[in-house]
Amino acid sequence: MVRNLRIYILSMLALAVSLTFNHCSRMNIEWSELPPLPPPAPGSIQPGVAGPFAGIHGKTLIVAGGANFQDTMPWHGGKKYYHNDIYTLHLPVNGGPWKSFRGEISLPAPVAYGASASTEAGLVCMGGETEQGLTDEAYIISAAGERLIITPLPPLPVPLSNAASTSVGPTVFVAGGLTSDGSSQALYCLNTEEIAAGWKKLADMPLPLINSVMGASDGKEQKLWLMGGRTRGEDDDISVIRSEIISYSVDDDRWQWEGELNDGKDTLRLAAGTGTALNGRYMVLFGGNDGEVFNRVEKMLSEMGRETDTAVLAKKRREYISLQESHPGFSRQVILYDIETGESLNAGEIPGPAQVTTTAVSTPFGIIIPSGEIRPGVRTDIIRMATFR
Repeated sequence: MVRNLRIYILSMLALAVSLTFNHCSRMNIEWSELPPLPPPAPGSIQPGVAGPFAGIHGKTLIVAGGANFQDTMPWHGGKKYYHNDIYTLHLPVNGGPWKSFRGEISLPAPVAYGASASTEAGLVCMGGETEQGLTDEAYIISAAGERLIITPLPPLPVPLSNAASTSVGPTVFVAGGLTSDGSSQALYCLNTEEIAAGWKKLADMPLPLINSVMGASDGKEQKLWLMGGRTRGEDDDISVIRSEIISYSVDDDRWQWEGELNDGKDTLRLAAGTGTALNGRYMVLFGGNDGEVFNRVEKMLSEMGRETDTAVLAKKRREYISLQESHPGFSRQVILYDIETGESLNAGEIPGPAQVTTTAVSTPFGIIIPSGEIRPGVRTDIIRMATFR
């Protein structure tokens, strides 16, 4: 009798431990949708934007700029439109609407694919791509009641797009990205309380990265964490989609390798997803491009650029269009990386088409994923919020 009771108690303890582990590993993501991004002007349609600046100042969510295709897809000759519109949403929403600032205030120029990071001073916006090319322009968007204030900052050391960014206190960091000379390994920082000191160059990353995800942990040691991304050499036909996780010690000005992205079993190579730090313990990565179709498109474009036979070129162009129009969308996985143990796990899925080329915004109410691209050339006006419990 005693032996059976002991076996029963041990079995129940094992079950409890198992259930607790499974609960923690899933972390019970709760998804909700905020009001969609509003039309830029009354009577117009909002298709959504890729590459917007996004962040929070106080309790005001700010989404600004971005690019989209309004007429037809790019492989049919469609023009990419860059925007300078700014939208705000007061949090928590409680039924409150977005506000469009068109006609009141706008970005200094239409721009997309810049880096942005939230600070107490406001949303710091850095670089990006305009119709004229890359830009080094930087500024802070601050919410002051119902008004917005845009304060110029020193320009970036180089024009830069598709870089990763985060903040530690008043200091913003921007890493990697695309320059006129190719992909960058540089890390720069700016203290928003000492603007006159300008940008400071820090230790180079171990490798150049475009479209990676960066966040900051603030435990015993302040660290920046970079996950995934892509690299492409000047003479390469395709990009290498990265799985690496690297960290940077703010105190020691030093990078180190931390491991590889995985779902708890298989290695993951992802670029252009979005993510942020979570609860001081994790990095969370939402979706991304695994490169399966992207690399085929890159290779085909490279081949088309070298092809001289018009019949072969026409055939390749048809294949290229077919690849783009049949694109299945991007990874919907949500990956949690434990910065204490170095372990990764699959925490669930995004409930619908995954948004890439946008910025996850950490707020007291949840992590907000605003707008973005859901297939090549296709944007969404959806604003999702993930709450981890």
